Amino acid sequence: MIPRGRPTLDIDEVAARAGVSVSTFGRRHRAAFAAAVKPLPGSSRPLLYDAAQVDAHLSGKPVPALPKTPHPEDLLTDTETGAVVGVSASTIRADAATGRMDPGIERHGRRWWTRAAAEAEAARPSQYKGRTPGAKDKTVRARRPDHRVTEVATELKSADAGQRGPVTVDELADLYEVSTRTAERLMAKARAVLRSGTGGAA
Repeated sequence: MIPRGRPTLDIDEVAARAGVSVSTFGRRHRAAFAAAVKPLPGSSRPLLYDAAQVDAHLSGKPVPALPKTPHPEDLLTDTETGAVVGVSASTIRADAATGRMDPGIERHGRRWWTRAAAEAEAARPSQYKGRTPGAKDKTVRARRPDHRVTEVATELKSADAGQRGPVTVDELADLYEVSTRTAERLMAKARAVLRSGTGGAA
């Protein structure tokens, strides 16, 4: 969770703030930093840190506490949003990609939803909202388009236009927490989408 209005930093940005390379930061400063500044709850790939806490630590000042009171504009991960709504993180991502719920916002290479959006989704009139975490029913469900294919296609298009570097299998495997084989399939489907010009997921 990112508390409302709080700037955040990944470890590369923390090292830059300290005026050293990431490798140097890891060797000389990481242990002391990890003891004093904790990653924001729920953050991963990349771990994120509150900028105010980082700056306080780097300047030798006491690290301030994060706000404890929930706010509608707090930013939640897919897992945290799913916990509020009562569905799995994958359902949140799929519903956002297909327009069934708020699309969220992108920050640090991943998507986040405001607490208000999560609570609004949870309060929707009773209807099927997706698979609940741990559900064991075997009912065959209509297959939804894979939002990852659309996202990868967008990144490939940006790479082709020179707006970013090449999209790699390792990057996709890390982003979606899948095997390299699955990442290769996602990239192949995304390229097929671009060739077909449909803009949708295969």
